[in-house]
Amino acid sequence: MIDSEVQQLEERVQRLLAAYQQARLEQKRALQERDRLLALNAELRRRIEGIVERVRTLESESEQET
Repeated sequence: MIDSEVQQLEERVQRLLAAYQQARLEQKRALQERDRLLALNAELRRRIEGIVERVRTLESESEQET
């Protein structure tokens, strides 16, 4: 009887360890994806700021011509 309980506990521990490892792997992947998206967001922000600056320059040049 005690052997079967120990066996069940061992199996449960193994399942918990596997679930924990899977959760850590998923967390690592989520953090990598977050970092990738943050870098992409920063690049898009720089590009948008460049476009806005170019539009402002064109507007000010247009106002100076008139």
